[in-house]
Amino acid sequence: MGLEDWAEKRDGLLTTRVVRTSVSSRQVVRRKQAGIWRQVRRGVMAVGGSPRSWQQEVRAVLLSCGLAVVASYWTAVRLHGGTVPKDRAEGIHVSGSPYRMVRMAGVVQHRSGTFIDDDLVKRAGMRCTSTVRTVIDISGALSVNELGKIVDDFLRRKVMNPDDLRARVSAMRPAPGRSIKTLRAVLAARIPGYEAGDSHLETRIALLIAGGRIGQPIHQFRIAFGSIRYRLDFAYPEQKVYLEGNGFGCHSIASDLDNDARRQNHMVIDGWRPVELTWRMTDAEILTTLRAVGLAAA
Repeated sequence: MGLEDWAEKRDGLLTTRVVRTSVSSRQVVRRKQAGIWRQVRRGVMAVGGSPRSWQQEVRAVLLSCGLAVVASYWTAVRLHGGTVPKDRAEGIHVSGSPYRMVRMAGVVQHRSGTFIDDDLVKRAGMRCTSTVRTVIDISGALSVNELGKIVDDFLRRKVMNPDDLRARVSAMRPAPGRSIKTLRAVLAARIPGYEAGDSHLETRIALLIAGGRIGQPIHQFRIAFGSIRYRLDFAYPEQKVYLEGNGFGCHSIASDLDNDARRQNHMVIDGWRPVELTWRMTDAEILTTLRAVGLAAA
């Protein structure tokens, strides 16, 4: 394989080790001076004209470090196609042996002495932590809701199995930077019957609907009354039924309660029926209620 072919498969990057199998050190210097190659990281060059990208930056770090480190934390979230909070987007995050120091500008090292086989995968040809391991690693830095959004995205795109996460959390020991409490709360919201504390009612209802032979609603349904617009978490437009939950959103101040009342009044006047659901209701009670108002799947 020629150098160009090797670089083409690696975001336009070349390593010094690979280059020296084909050209001399003098030729390397000349090509750098001519702008044919440019130094990116220690031992890593980019072919002139190759587009700069975030993925190229990550690959350059990993090529420079070799097999000693893997992409992790927020960098792994992005490699798996997830969205990283703006306040966590800086730097390239890697994990590796606690005995190997990585000193590179813009690189954040996390030391880990233990990886099991399932912890490491490849994305775009780069070694990184799996979605399960990534979620565990970032759990201590996020709220239940923030971590839940990342987990939901992974589950929606089927790049993570909730049972795999449950198995790992069940076997976890406390460690710096991780939050078993947060992980258990996230799991409780997404796996029916998982008892581990508070969870997110909206996700719980969605799981009950999916597995309880209830007709599928329209999520985030938008409706307008003149210039006033509302968004409903779960709506059945044909039956004119929508679900209201004590926990679907934030209702901690008076203005929230007023807005909710106005919305419900508009909906009722227009012929809609609200179905009230709360956290204290059992799964069986919720499903019975949904079937009783005519939402059972045909």
